[in-house]
Amino acid sequence: MDLKSLQIFLSVNSSLSFTRTASEQHLSVSAVSRCIQRLEEELGEGLFDRNRRGMTATSAARRLQVVAERMLSDWRSLQEFLGDDGSLQGELRIFCSVTATHRLLSPLLAAYREAFPRVQILLQTGDQADGFERVRRGSSDVAVVARPEGLSENFAFAPLASTPMCLCMPLVDCALRDSLHGQRGKALWNLLRDVPWVLPARGVSKELIDQWLRGRFSGQPAVYARVAGHEAIVAMVSLGLGVAVLPRLVVDASGLEENLHVMDLGHELPEFEIGLCARQPRLMDPVIQGLWKVAQGLED
Repeated sequence: MDLKSLQIFLSVNSSLSFTRTASEQHLSVSAVSRCIQRLEEELGEGLFDRNRRGMTATSAARRLQVVAERMLSDWRSLQEFLGDDGSLQGELRIFCSVTATHRLLSPLLAAYREAFPRVQILLQTGDQADGFERVRRGSSDVAVVARPEGLSENFAFAPLASTPMCLCMPLVDCALRDSLHGQRGKALWNLLRDVPWVLPARGVSKELIDQWLRGRFSGQPAVYARVAGHEAIVAMVSLGLGVAVLPRLVVDASGLEENLHVMDLGHELPEFEIGLCARQPRLMDPVIQGLWKVAQGLED
């Protein structure tokens, strides 16, 4: 059992796919398969159940995940202690949305690189709603996510920004714009009950917005589509396909504001709190601990 094998295992445990792990680790699928087979032989236990539907992790895999993460963290600590100049070194995998990359990570990573220049940063992008699961499964060390209402004590959270929620309607020449044009107050909301909405498919924003809509309209309005990723929702509204509620930060970063009529919702919805998320035990890893310290320094 070596550190590289443990890294490969954690990747497979996260993706539940030899093919995806092979691509991420720049290996052949057969090399990944052999690595997992060697680990299973050393442990005397199967790590993954395989069938036509795919793979599932066994209880042995869940236990090995804890050990593997601790061993890799301890190795980084030793590297830091024995480094030529005593500086922190290692690898940091951060998952975030495209918007978070531009708006939130730029100043944070600039400060982090200045403090820890020998740490290699691997940026992974996608729908922020996937952040918690990626961190939980170990495919990312840290994710930039929206804070849920009841955050599990298994996760650590470091706030980066808060942004209000706003209602977005299209300005492009379309039937939807014509039906809403010039309407205000109660008349507008009566119309919004029957127009198509573009809604998030999952994540914190889905729960928040769905609950608000049910209260606002005494039931769910017409849904044009449920979409993964706030950036895609902004684009669909700008094309006249529906209306949506979005974090203002996403709208401002989209470059599509001129195609949208944006209305502040005031205190109807709580602000969207965005920050760093990691599994609580991983904060012992010096590489992740360093990121937390930098983030707290920027906040102060």
